[in-house]
Amino acid sequence: MKSRRIIYINGRFLTQSITGVQRYAREMTLALDQIFQKIGFEIPVVLIAPSHTASDLKLKYISLTTCGYLKGHLWEQIELPFYTKDGILVNFCNCAPLLKREQIVAIHDASVAAFPQSFSFFFRTWYGFMYSVLGKKLNRIMTVSNFSADEISRYYNIPKKNFVVAYNGADHLKRIVADDAVLNKIDAMREGYVLAVGSRNPSKNLSLILAAAEKVPNVRFVIAGGGSRRIFQEVEKKELPNIRYLGYVTDGELVALYRNAKIFVYPSLYEGFGIPPLEAMAHGCPVIVSNKASLPEVCGDAVLYCSTSDSDLLVRQIGELWNNESKRDSLRAKGIERASLFTWRTEAQKIVLLLRNMMT
Repeated sequence: MKSRRIIYINGRFLTQSITGVQRYAREMTLALDQIFQKIGFEIPVVLIAPSHTASDLKLKYISLTTCGYLKGHLWEQIELPFYTKDGILVNFCNCAPLLKREQIVAIHDASVAAFPQSFSFFFRTWYGFMYSVLGKKLNRIMTVSNFSADEISRYYNIPKKNFVVAYNGADHLKRIVADDAVLNKIDAMREGYVLAVGSRNPSKNLSLILAAAEKVPNVRFVIAGGGSRRIFQEVEKKELPNIRYLGYVTDGELVALYRNAKIFVYPSLYEGFGIPPLEAMAHGCPVIVSNKASLPEVCGDAVLYCSTSDSDLLVRQIGELWNNESKRDSLRAKGIERASLFTWRTEAQKIVLLLRNMMT
């Protein structure tokens, strides 16, 4: 085995709000920390972040260090490769410094190429360029599903053999205490509600949920989540009496929403993985998802599948579950079983193996 002085994890995600990509980085870091401690890993591992970054991650083996004077992409592209020149760098959040050779990057999907209309011009131009460069420089690229491996390979001409698929887990919210206070905001105990979770990205297909809600005024819909206006194009929101927009919610609030929802709906047009449906299943919520992208790969036979364009069909499926407790119970049991197959520790083992191979 070659001598390596250190392994670094790109900690820029500590400065960002938690969406699916940042969730992946946080949970993979925590899982790696547990694995490294258990096996007595022989190489120091450092989570490296911009100066003055604070962390709530409780790490035992991996140490945290901060460095540099810059922030954001400038820190990542200019200062990070300098401070990690003596080791291997692991990047979990789509981005990686173009000047560094010895590194791994997780690219979660090819949405900037598949759905360019969903993103700002600067965002899609930069990410498209970065993926093309990294694809040519690196021998191994992580991604979160076989669907994403196919998509990234196709759009950026990266050989399929270069991909390592490390799925998301579904067990991260088990350690979170439910914050039931959020239920007071939606009068949750009155008649139940249909829950939707996602960003303002148009590819999440919020418009289909709004169209369905308009057709069933007697059913309440709760929509949680937000998104950056700098990144995503605007999504028009309908103000209807049976829709409650919560915006950003904490993990504790999210757990409470999943546990008390009658149905979870996720009609996304494009997903590299799709964490929210799996989170909902893990908490015993019956799920309806679209039949697109990675969702069939992830959800299997534990959900109902809807069209991404037929709001009448979605209304019928919601009604079918809303009025049929035995069917909800059946989906609930299937969902819990399916979600149990996805654990962060199992997927993090793939990264440990990848790092060992790089050091051989």
